[in-house]
Amino acid sequence: MPPGGLVAARFRHYEARSGMPLFHDHVLLSVKGQRLDGKWGSVHFEVVLENTVAASALYNEIVAAEVCEELGLATEPRVVSTGRRPVMDIAGAPHELIRWTASRGEQIDACLADLEYEYVTAVDDEGELKHWSAVSERARVELMQLAPHKTRPPKQKKARSLAQLRAEWKQSAIDT
Repeated sequence: MPPGGLVAARFRHYEARSGMPLFHDHVLLSVKGQRLDGKWGSVHFEVVLENTVAASALYNEIVAAEVCEELGLATEPRVVSTGRRPVMDIAGAPHELIRWTASRGEQIDACLADLEYEYVTAVDDEGELKHWSAVSERARVELMQLAPHKTRPPKQKKARSLAQLRAEWKQSAIDT
């Protein structure tokens, strides 16, 4: 290996907590790296944390490109939320099939709406409104971080083989 490397371990998962297909990897990165002079030292981890989203996006693009090349497929952008970066989907995948695998976003949106309503209608012990009648940007950011946690399903208790998962997904997709 040439100098200037990192040590990482990858754990591949094929499903979301809901049991729906969600091909993704978790990567554990060592706090030690090899410098260009060949010596090993501590990684400046604040820099890693500041670039986590960009590194994740790049990694996802590389994996998607490799999968598409292997299977003879292509990707296309799909806007999920106005003003936010589009997500990449398999080109030509029916919208119904995408919705079949992406119901979590709808759950989070519904929870966020509920949290925002609770926020603007919350009263103190004297019956006075605790907050303004509109959700501030700061409060919205906090609520947007809370909604995914409130709607997160528990982990599956029983592991299933990839073959079992694929058979279940195939039948569910056909039913959809």
